[in-house]
Parts: sequence; C-alpha cells; structure tokens
Amino acid sequence: MATNRQHLPKNAREALADPRFLLIGPYDPHCGEYTFLAPPLGVWRLAGFLDSAGIGVEVFDPNCCDGPPVKALEQLLAAGRWDVIGISTTGMTLRFDLELAHVARRVAPDAVIVAGGMEATFKPELMFRVGPFDLVVLGEGEKPLLEIAQRMRTGQPLKLVGGTAERAPGGGINRIHQHALTREELRDAIFKTPYERMPYRAYWERLENAYRVGGLPSKADREARLAEIRSVRLITLNYCPMGCTFCSSTNFLQSAQGSVASIARLDPDECITMMKRIVAAHSDVRTIIFQDDIFVFTKDHRILPLCEAIVAAKANGELPQHLQFISTNRIDAMNPERLAAMRQAGFRVLGFGVENFSLSILKEFNKAQIFKHIEPVLQEALDLGITPFLDLILTSPRCSLRDFAETIRKAYKWLLAGCEMGMYPYVIPFSGAPMAADPELKPHTSYTQRRVNGTAIEWSQPTKILPIDPLVREIILAVEEKFEIWLRHLESRGTHLPSRVRSLIWVVCAAPILAQAGEEAPDRDEALEQLLLRLPGLNAAARASLRRFDMPVTAIAVNA
Repeated sequence: MATNRQHLPKNAREALADPRFLLIGPYDPHCGEYTFLAPPLGVWRLAGFLDSAGIGVEVFDPNCCDGPPVKALEQLLAAGRWDVIGISTTGMTLRFDLELAHVARRVAPDAVIVAGGMEATFKPELMFRVGPFDLVVLGEGEKPLLEIAQRMRTGQPLKLVGGTAERAPGGGINRIHQHALTREELRDAIFKTPYERMPYRAYWERLENAYRVGGLPSKADREARLAEIRSVRLITLNYCPMGCTFCSSTNFLQSAQGSVASIARLDPDECITMMKRIVAAHSDVRTIIFQDDIFVFTKDHRILPLCEAIVAAKANGELPQHLQFISTNRIDAMNPERLAAMRQAGFRVLGFGVENFSLSILKEFNKAQIFKHIEPVLQEALDLGITPFLDLILTSPRCSLRDFAETIRKAYKWLLAGCEMGMYPYVIPFSGAPMAADPELKPHTSYTQRRVNGTAIEWSQPTKILPIDPLVREIILAVEEKFEIWLRHLESRGTHLPSRVRSLIWVVCAAPILAQAGEEAPDRDEALEQLLLRLPGLNAAARASLRRFDMPVTAIAVNA
C-alpha cells in the first residue's frame, strides 16, 4: 500500500522563489503498442505553458531516453532539485507509469508528486491507493499546475487546489472541480507548445530503423514510408462530444468540471499559424497529424476555409508544397465537396472511427447514424486518392456471430480496396466509458492482476469486455490466440508490422474459425497471399515457410 503523506498537500511550505517541475510522459515499454511513437504532446504543452509563466520545467520521456528508462529517471532525479513531479497516466500504461512514480518517490522523497491524465481523472481513488501521489489533477493540467507553482512561491498550503483531487481528512477523496479551458485559453496553451524543443528527430530515426526504410526496394516505397514516419502532431480541439459507449473521451473534461464542457478549437488562421511554427521547428517534416478525436464535424464551418488557407499558404511559399496531412473525422461529416477540398490541400489519410460494419453493433456503440455513410464515403475517398484509415472493434458485448463475420468480410473487402485499418478484438473497459460502468457487463468483464515493478503493490485491472454469447466469446478468444502466435512469429524476424499488416493477420486467423462455425468468411489462403504481399523482404523460401506456418484450428462446439 502506498504511503499516506497527507501533510504535503495540506500544510504550508517554505516559500520557493523558483519551484522546479519535472513532467513525465506515459511509459510504454512496448514501443508504440499503447502510445503514439511520438513525443507526448499533452505533456509538452504543459511544459510550454509553465515555462511561459517563468516556472522551471523539464520533460522526461521514458519512451525516448538514453539507456533503460528507470535508470535514466533515477539519474535525472538525483542530478538536481525537483519540487513537483508530474506523472501522466493512461489505462494501458498505468502499471509502467506507477513504476516511475515509485522511483520518483524513492529518489526525491521531498517532492510533491502529482498524477494526471485520463486514468488519474477517472480513478483518483486508485491513484492514491496504488501510487505515491500527493495530488491528482482532474482534466486539463494548465490551471492546477500553475496554481500549485504560485502557492509554492508564496508558501501557501496545497489544499483545495482547483482541478485536483486530494485525500479527505476522514478518508475518501475530495474532488475540487475546475472549468475547462475557454477557447482563448486553449488557443494560448496550444500556441505555447514548445515544438522547437520536442525530440521528433529521435523518434523518426527509431521508426526509420524499425521500418528498415533504407532497405526498401524502390524510391517510391521509401518516400511513402518517410511521409508516414516524419510526422508531427498537432491538437486543435479540446475534446470529443460524441458519447460513444465504449469511449471515455466525452467524459474527460465533464468529469473534471462536474458539468458539460463547451467545445473549443482553433480557427483556420490559428491552425495555419501552428503549421508554420511546426515547419520552422522541423524543416524536414513530411506530414502533420491532427490529433483531435474529431477534426471535421457534421456542421463544420472550419474545414473548407482551412483547406483554402492551406492551398494559399503553399502557393505563396509559407508552407512547403509537399506537406501532407492526416486527421480523424466523423464519416457522416464527409461529402464530395469536403473530400475534394481536403485532397487538394494535401490530406492523404483520413481516419474514420467506423468501429464496426454491423448495424446492430453500431447501435450498441451509439453510432447507428454513421451506418449509411460508411460505404459511399470510403469509395469517394478512394476515388479521390485519399487513403481511409478505419478503427475497428471486431466484437461488442451483445453481438452475434453473424455480426462478427460481417465485419471480417467487409473489413477484408475494404482492405483489398486500399483502406488501412487498426483492429481490436473486443471492447476494452476504459475508465470513464459508459460500457465500463454498465453493471450488466460486469460478469462479462475480464480482469488482469497487475503488479508495480519494484514494489509489492498489486491491483486487479479490468482489461476486456467479452461478448455475452458464449459461442462468440469462445471464437473471438480463439482468434486472438492465433493472432498472438502469428504476431510473435512475424515479429521475431525483426520487422516492424504496421496496422495494415496486423489487420490482415486478424483476417487470416478469423477466416477458418468462422468458416468452421458455419459463417461466410474470406478465403483463408487468399488472405494469406495478400498478407505475404505486404511483408517486406521475403524470398521464396520465406514465403513457403509462412504458408506452412499455422496452428490447428481450435475445435468450436457450435451448438454449445
């Protein structure tokens, strides 16, 4: 159990003229499995905001440091005085984030340690139970961290800081709500993001090595990979308001504010200003990725003026002609005019949160309204030379086997047509998501026992919401098992496997099991050949070996 250090946030401290902050990004030792392979944008935004207020701040990125992250952090902590250490948390990286938090407490025992991020906002009680935290930031961190710094400068106690949670005197938690940043405050915070200091070059080099870019057979392939790798991320929106039942994004700022937060985002001119800054900071950037959960809304008044402004900025030399863009959008917000404008501006990949091709599953996800738009928009985008990227959840808690089979068939069809996809086998119970809180789904939720390295602290973390139907549950777990075997085998060759390859592995693994269960499915051998075409560097012997590689199909009792 974590030490209870209630005196730190409650009692007055000696005034500090120059409090020093260390902000630590989410720790993903699996190199991009749970995070973007890019500098942690939210953490760097906070660093820029604090720096602009005259507060000493550094960022430690455990995913991009010299040597083992724990050792690197220990050395950094021991090298100087740190008054506040902020730990950014996500549900997927929590056990690793907590390891760094406990290292911070051991090496810097007098520092105020603060948790922030999605997981901290939704589960402050858990943070205090398994972590060495003095405070938990709820929602956006700009105002709470600035308030903490100001109180340290004047020696005031760190109690009842707006936008934080703290231990209550008699047990339990006190939550002190804060209003989300206004549009102007969000703009100012984004403008203060220190892109000039962010180590994008280090990430690009890692990715180029993982992709083995220099070994690709043609210049066109190399250029395509470089455009994918040499990307910089930009956030222009505060949160997604769509309320999908599997997702927690809608509730993030609302949980921190205690009420519905207003949408805030940059206008076209402000977007162009940030693009110019990014290009000035990283002159060899090929792609800007808009990291907004939704970049284009159905009633959107920004996208067409923004595309016109991008075209004009390229024409007058303010932006390079080769600069391309990627964004995630509502598929029901797309029409021929918008798609054509985005293509002309240089949008080469458009992400769509399609989630599933079955109408019944989309209804369960609160996304039925997009169903009729999926196929026509995908075809329109492909016809214009835009690559759609689809996020898919293959099953839902209340789905049927027919729903799963329909999604596999249509996913394979659109993969062959030129779409790219990221596939997930089932709903992950993210903290703050409606499905994660649904009492009817608790019996169908799987838990994993987690332990924080270097401590005796353990807790049970929800990790899967499986289909209620026993047959569907058995089948998706069998498919997942085959997928993991294939993935380990292919990754042992030392080649990075992008999502387009992983998606075909899912199809290869699902097809024979669905066929055995009596469902219409893609031809497994044909899907395997498509997979082999997308694996770089295979000679004839390697292809023959992979054709022979497979595990026997698990026997499924269809009538069980």
